[in-house]
Amino acid sequence: MMAEPQTPDRAEGLLEQIAETALDDDYYVVRSGPGEQSRQFNTLLTGVVLAVFALMIAIAALQTRSDRPASQRERETLIGDVDARKSRLSSQESTAERLRDEVADLKSAVIGFDPAYEDLRVLTADRGARGPGLRVMLETDEGSLTQITDRDLENLVNALWYAGAEAISVNGERMGSLSAIRVAAGTIKVNYRSIAPPFEIVAIGDAPSLDDRFGATSVARLWDERRDDGQVRFGVTRSDELTVDAAPEDRLDVMHAKAVEGDA
Repeated sequence: MMAEPQTPDRAEGLLEQIAETALDDDYYVVRSGPGEQSRQFNTLLTGVVLAVFALMIAIAALQTRSDRPASQRERETLIGDVDARKSRLSSQESTAERLRDEVADLKSAVIGFDPAYEDLRVLTADRGARGPGLRVMLETDEGSLTQITDRDLENLVNALWYAGAEAISVNGERMGSLSAIRVAAGTIKVNYRSIAPPFEIVAIGDAPSLDDRFGATSVARLWDERRDDGQVRFGVTRSDELTVDAAPEDRLDVMHAKAVEGDA
């Protein structure tokens, strides 16, 4: 039998059926499976993270903007305090300078009119002095292993004070109530200034009395023995005209001791 020829309508229907069933049913199952769902979830999660990050940035910006006025006020307040303290310091410095000028004027007015005041200045080493007294020379003998220490000089100065000295200098450095003889970095210092042998101690006072009283001290006898043993060169001579300078100003300032009111 001869096959029945197909009509155009039947041919089109057959083509549509082939097109619709060209892919296997498993393709559609796989396409809509867990992988696709995971990608959708990741996309959603990324969107949420970006939204949260944007929200945090917005909050930080608002917080910074709200804190800025307070920080600016604190800065302006601090600048104002600094300016006020600078102004107060400048005023106090001006007052101190004025008071120093007044003190200098008062000193000038008193000098020459109050002998007791001038004597007090000499005793406190605030003024140079001249007069009779003793000159003590001290140095190590050549080849001697003996060293002259700060304690040796301290003992000599104290013995001269005990003997009645009114003004003393060591190698030109005036001894006052705030002076010190000490060693620093291997060097003997007086008034924080270095001195070196030979040492010359000048003591102003009644020369005969000074000589007798100083010679009777154990300090003088010890130095006589050391001289006789050839350890040092030690000599004491009287003089009718000796001079000592005033102590440095920084060795005269009294910062803590205050005069008692009512004491003459």
